[in-house]
Amino acid sequence: MSTRSKALNAYRHGLRATRIAFQNDTEILSAARAKMRSGMASPPNPKLTAEEQIQHLEDVAVFLRRNLVQGKKVEGANMKQPRYHLNIHGDTELGDNEAIADPTAKVKTNLKARPFKCSDKKQ
Repeated sequence: MSTRSKALNAYRHGLRATRIAFQNDTEILSAARAKMRSGMASPPNPKLTAEEQIQHLEDVAVFLRRNLVQGKKVEGANMKQPRYHLNIHGDTELGDNEAIADPTAKVKTNLKARPFKCSDKKQ
């Protein structure tokens, strides 16, 4: 596969990741896509090789899909504490607090998304 086609695939993966991560926030979605477009036109770190830049874009796309979750404050009259609705989707990486509770524990790097159920989710 040529470097050009790898770069286009990485760019497409980045665009899909922004669509997943920012699907209900058009302002942030368009800003993220504009930043990605400008990064493709003039790479932010010209010292990196083309392959390293492509890998960086792929890593950013994976991070956006797995680790970024948007929250929206839920307004309500009877709430003493604010509540937030989180946009958790199928690609979201849900880990446990094992690494936080035990600093010597090894962090699992290949966690899969688990179904998320929220009893007080309002639609």
